[in-house]
Formats: sequence, C-alpha cells, structure tokens
Amino acid sequence: MNLQKIPYNSQLKKLAFENFEFATIPLESFPAPYYKDYSQHPDPAYRNYKSYDTFGFRDLLLNELSEVLGSEVLKLIIITPKTDSVPYEAFAFLKSKDIVALHFNKSGSFQKWMDIVFENQFEGLAEDRRKGLFERQPELNLNPQFMVTFGKGEFSQKTVNSGMLIDERPYEKTGEYLYKRVPKKYNEAKIAKEKQKYIEKYLNTMGARLEPENLKKTFQNFLSKLGLQVISPRQNEAVYKEFENLSEFPFPDDLQVLFELHNGIHKTGFLTAEQVLQEWKNWKVIYDDWVQEELTGNNYPDGRKTIGMYTNPYWVPFLSTAGGNFAAIDYAPGSKGKSGQIIAFGPDEDKIRWLAENMEDFLQQCIDGKDVLNNGFD
Repeated sequence: MNLQKIPYNSQLKKLAFENFEFATIPLESFPAPYYKDYSQHPDPAYRNYKSYDTFGFRDLLLNELSEVLGSEVLKLIIITPKTDSVPYEAFAFLKSKDIVALHFNKSGSFQKWMDIVFENQFEGLAEDRRKGLFERQPELNLNPQFMVTFGKGEFSQKTVNSGMLIDERPYEKTGEYLYKRVPKKYNEAKIAKEKQKYIEKYLNTMGARLEPENLKKTFQNFLSKLGLQVISPRQNEAVYKEFENLSEFPFPDDLQVLFELHNGIHKTGFLTAEQVLQEWKNWKVIYDDWVQEELTGNNYPDGRKTIGMYTNPYWVPFLSTAGGNFAAIDYAPGSKGKSGQIIAFGPDEDKIRWLAENMEDFLQQCIDGKDVLNNGFD
C-alpha cells in the first residue's frame, strides 16, 4: 500500500487540505454491530440491558488500522461524507509520529457502526430542521458534517462546518488544525517537564521522621482500641526496592515500620505493601497520561496545607476508603502543610483534604474516637 506519511513537525502547520493524499482502507471484514455484554453486571436490573458496544468497535478499528498501517494508531479522527457519493475522510495519528490521511467507504458493517456512532447527531439535526432553526438562522449550515475522535480513553463527537461560532473546521488550515490535536504522546517529554516543574515547588520526601518505637506503640493501641486483627507480617524488601526504582524515592519509612507488624488488617481498608505498590502504580499511569491542566483543573486545596491536584506520584496510598478513594502519605504538601502528612484523594475528592499531621496523629485520632476520615469537609 502506497501511503503518504506526514511527519509531526512545524512544516505540518503549513499544509492545506489539498496537500494530503488519501489512501482507501478496505474494512469489509468488520463484524456486524453487536451488543455490549451486561450479563455479569453486579446490578441484576442491568443484565438484560441492550446497547451497542461502540467502545468495543472503537478498539477493534484502532487495532485493525494499526496492523494495516504498520504502526500503532494512537488517535483517529473520522469525518462524515459531504455527500452520499464520497467516502468518509479520516486522519490517523501513528505512534511513529506520522499522520496518515485515509478514506473509508460507506459500505458493510463499518457503515452500520458509523450510523450507530452518529445516531444522536443526525437525530438532533433532523429535530433542528423540523423546528425551523435554519430558517431563523440562515447563516447556519443546513447540512453540516460530523466528526468522531477515537483514542485510548477517548470517544468524542463534534459538528463540522456548522456555521456556528464554536465549530470544528478541519478543512481550513488543515495542517495547523491537526498539529493542535496530536496525541499527548507526541509531546511526552515536554508534558512531563511541565508537570515536574509544577510539582517541584512542593516536593519534600523527607517525611515526618517519626520515632519507630512510638509509632509501633500507637499502632498497637489502635488495634487494641478498635478490636482489630492483623494479617501476619511478611518480608517486603522486594516491594520496597521496586517502589524506589520506579518512584526515585524510598518506600515510606512510616509504612515500613507498620509492615513489621502487619500485612493487612482484617475488615479494614488498610493495604498490604504489595497493594500500596500496585495502587501507586495505578495512579502513576493516570498522572503520566494526563496533562497539567487536566491534573489541576478540577481539584482544589484544603487551605494551603495541600495542593489542588487530582493525583501525583508523591502521594502514597495506604488505606482504601471505598469507591477508588484513598488516604495517603503526602510528600508534596502545600505551603502550610508538612511532608508526611495524611491526606484524602481520589475520584470523589474534589478537595484534597488534610486528615492528620502524620501517621501517628492519624492513628491517635482513631484511638480517640474521632472520625479522622471526615476531616476537611466544610
């Protein structure tokens, strides 16, 4: 197959739509639309629910194109045809940092999937026509196109050339349009540098420097007061070493002290050493995938004790509070916070709440009957 691969560089911005050579990719072998399987859903009410698995279609399409194009497709933009006689136009962003222009014919199962993907958009357009929107606003395009963007964790639809002020215009300055919409992985080094520059202002991995014997005594009192039973401790040196290799700072001293006494606590959300490492890895994936604006755009601090950020590698979760939320040791405190303080973070924690000065204080509040996990709520 003769493909024109446009490299991602400053020259891309100079290209007009006419400069792109479109290659037709046959998709005849695509499976017919199928429903998502809800048979194992935890809520019985959903087990007979039927909806087409459009996310599965997205993943199948990206995988097939990756094989055909010889490089992983990180992102794919598909635009509906201008008329019935022309194919879909698409732009594939490859892992090799090349962009390929593609045509997909309006036929077979692929067309059926596209009808499903854009069903709401076309129904909305028909409703606007019935209500006379285009007569009232003749500046609007009576026959706009639609666009879907596929990628890892991405599935979004937009209107193209609608005549509205806020509009997608991929046919105008096409190269510049694509340049601004490349996958984040194209700029990984720059993005990582921006995030590191931000977090360095707060970074302090010294920790609380607690006296180990005092912490152990407080922990034993905590177990006794709450009537808790531990799982017998185990050797965790391999876990500590892996954590330090990945994070570039030591596994928290406070947790190492406590893991001399337990490997989890029955009927609680306290994590084992291995679980701490795994949850830290899970959150690190999110941190690496997101840009700075995404990480800081929807969270806010608890006064100046914490920083308003969705996650960062310097929060080490040690206690699950359900729903994907955690209590963590904080090594990136706010200007009024302290290294080693305990915070709450997770998908339900818009405010990064301060819970305790350190691990010993956290346990002591539990001993004293305080609801430490509710600290920081207004």
